[in-house]
Amino acid sequence: MAIKEKYGIDLLGWPEGVPFQSPSAITSVEHLRTLCDTLKEGTCRWAYMTRQQHVQYQDQLTQRRNAGEVVGKARKRRSDVGRKRRCTDPAKGKASKSAAFIDSSDEQSDEDDM
Repeated sequence: MAIKEKYGIDLLGWPEGVPFQSPSAITSVEHLRTLCDTLKEGTCRWAYMTRQQHVQYQDQLTQRRNAGEVVGKARKRRSDVGRKRRCTDPAKGKASKSAAFIDSSDEQSDEDDM
């Protein structure tokens, strides 16, 4: 769903009877072989959506979200919600240190006098 929404790419020809999920989550060897065969044959493939299809898909998602439906994977709430967090970046707020500047003109003038 995120790929369709963000990039406008759709997966066409997913085999019937195989649950639509990550191939690593499929536990049935039969389902994996079916999916592998359709990918090798080219009947299951990735394809770009037309601009009109992409806009229609985004409109459908917006309508579902406005209706109160959770679309996609809900993110976990932070454990420190509502509390102030301290800055952990060591570079913020500190002036950068510069290299020591050594004036070497005294050494040169001593050598010129000799």
